[in-house]
Amino acid sequence: MTENKLIDLETRIAFLEDTADDLNKMVYQQTKKIDDLLAIIQNLSKHMKQVQSDISDIKPMDEVPPHY
Repeated sequence: MTENKLIDLETRIAFLEDTADDLNKMVYQQTKKIDDLLAIIQNLSKHMKQVQSDISDIKPMDEVPPHY
């Protein structure tokens, strides 16, 4: 009876270790994906700021000259 309990505990520990390893892999992958997405967001933000700056420098063709 004690041997069966020991085998059961060892089986549960092995399962828990596998689960912990799987969760660690998932957390690593999610962290990497979040880092990648943050880098993309930063690049897009820089690009949008540049586009906004470029747009503000463009004078519209139908703008009334200042002497009117």
